[in-house]
Amino acid sequence: MPLVTMGPMLKRAQKERYGIAAFNMIDYNSVRSIVDGATALNAPIIVQVSTKTIKHWGYKPIAGWVRQLAGDTAVPVALHLDHCSDLNIIKGCIDAGWTSVMFDGSSLPFAENVKKSREAYDIATAAGVGLEAEIGAIGGVEDDKFVAEDKSILANFDECVAFCKEMPKLAVFAPAIGTAHGFYAGEPKIAYDLLDRITSVVDIPIALHGGTGLSEEQFHRCIGSGCAKVNISTMHKHRFIEGFLNVRQQKPKEAEPLPFIKGQYEAMLGDVRDMIRIFGSEGRAPHAAGAV
Repeated sequence: MPLVTMGPMLKRAQKERYGIAAFNMIDYNSVRSIVDGATALNAPIIVQVSTKTIKHWGYKPIAGWVRQLAGDTAVPVALHLDHCSDLNIIKGCIDAGWTSVMFDGSSLPFAENVKKSREAYDIATAAGVGLEAEIGAIGGVEDDKFVAEDKSILANFDECVAFCKEMPKLAVFAPAIGTAHGFYAGEPKIAYDLLDRITSVVDIPIALHGGTGLSEEQFHRCIGSGCAKVNISTMHKHRFIEGFLNVRQQKPKEAEPLPFIKGQYEAMLGDVRDMIRIFGSEGRAPHAAGAV
């Protein structure tokens, strides 16, 4: 089917309390594993792209890969721009066919974050594209952004409420609740109380960033409180590398590239299937993109 915007599918996921996996793609093989994994389990899926990946491959090749693969499946596929603070890149993605984008102004003072996010919101809304926006400082490394653990800041509840009132039709809202990008050095300290307070008054699906390394129990607790979009980036990248290395270890004399590409694909595919099952989105495709 054609690419879909993620807003309606996330509203349904929020209402029915399951999570939709949002995987950061790397290349065509990676996109194939994401869409094929979702297709096999009849699940809605979000293909995310970092600004670094766009700068490497270009807008049109990425949009072409995802559009072609989505066109060959019956499950809803959204193409989403992950953390981005550059409005020109956001506009470039929208022009190339992205169905949702994220403006990340979390490093800015609150008033400036609201102003810039609102500008991105107006651009996206006018184009019929969903917007994700963020408050607080989510720790760890994501693309070119690094936030040290001691510099991570939980979202302020009152600011979350005010922020969302400015943009009531956000596709998804990303408040910092204690998760982190990358692998966790210790036990994640998720502020469930803050999450529950936010979702009790903000009727917008929540994005859970820093999904790599969380336990099934932690996923279920967050999804049960309204986290409809669950980001997986670091784990997918590591499966990409490990899939290649495993073939090299098993077949040290292999000189044909295709077995390595297949090994990468299978490693990533297994990861996609595992996450879909954990998030409870298996079998949810038929109605996921419809209005709630």
